[in-house]
Amino acid sequence: MLDPVKLRVLRSVVETGSIRASAEALGYTPSAISQHLTSLRRETGLELVERSGRGIHVTAHARLLADEAGPALDALDAVERTAKDLRSGRIGRLRFGYATSIAGDWIPELARDVRRRYPDLGLDLTLRDCQGDGVLEDSGMDIVVGDGEAPSRASAEWEYQEILEEGYVALVGAGHPLAGRPSLLLKELAEEAWVTDDPLDSYWFDRICSACRAAGFSPRVDVNPNDYSTVLGFVASGDYVSVQPSVIARDMRPDVVAIPLDPPAPRRRLRVQVRRATSRNPAVQYIVERIHAVAAMRAEEIPGVIYLGSTSTDRRDPRPPVAAVVPDQPAAASAPRG
Repeated sequence: MLDPVKLRVLRSVVETGSIRASAEALGYTPSAISQHLTSLRRETGLELVERSGRGIHVTAHARLLADEAGPALDALDAVERTAKDLRSGRIGRLRFGYATSIAGDWIPELARDVRRRYPDLGLDLTLRDCQGDGVLEDSGMDIVVGDGEAPSRASAEWEYQEILEEGYVALVGAGHPLAGRPSLLLKELAEEAWVTDDPLDSYWFDRICSACRAAGFSPRVDVNPNDYSTVLGFVASGDYVSVQPSVIARDMRPDVVAIPLDPPAPRRRLRVQVRRATSRNPAVQYIVERIHAVAAMRAEEIPGVIYLGSTSTDRRDPRPPVAAVVPDQPAAASAPRG
């Protein structure tokens, strides 16, 4: 296969008719231009230039070869531009998995910002059960935001950063007897009928159950729908209560009241997890920065929410944004739910 660099040199010499002019145009020395032409002559077996007085004469063979090489060289230029755009994050596709608890609040705002900053970038958004290593292995995701167990320390594919720690709130109907309380103890919900969208055998609900057992009771779950909007409908009826992470209750419907739970109560951590192969992509870094910005904002707006982003470090690679190895807290005071 002919060397594209030598073909570019030939095309420049054909267009300028001068070795010196081609050297100036391409940023080479005249001797380098001559060497490329000599090498290309050997590879093709064709006479490409001839001496003519103090200059050169471009042969018909050289002109035809340069004409034929033109479309291929233009296509290579397009490939190089595409690679540059991919490196800059301007084009391509990113796959983003996110947890239920931030689906309605964080994700629309984030998607808007990314599309404005990178209008030609495809962003595939997927609601996921963001829990532990299982969500990462073979998931096809580039970025995942959620909670659950910390990623395996043996995993070389993923970096992660803790972004915030938060408590939980009790959701009750606006007409419920507890609705006027500024805060509650978890044990005050012992006699209530519960509704939750968490799978009852999930890590997320087990955290809540562990805290309930520590308070001396097991929650009586009468309704277990698979979506949060249905949970709110049952709570609004006044006959059911639910326990949810603080961030999910930021924008509450008017007939539902969110009441902070006093210690001892469950807590969790949210983290952003990035596939190491894409972590230096400018668009990925921008998304991670926006996630941290929203997390810091929520920490200012919601009582009991603590922003953890500034503590993130990497054991192996000092360059951000790399995995922060922060030990998980015990089950009744650590991190679940998506």
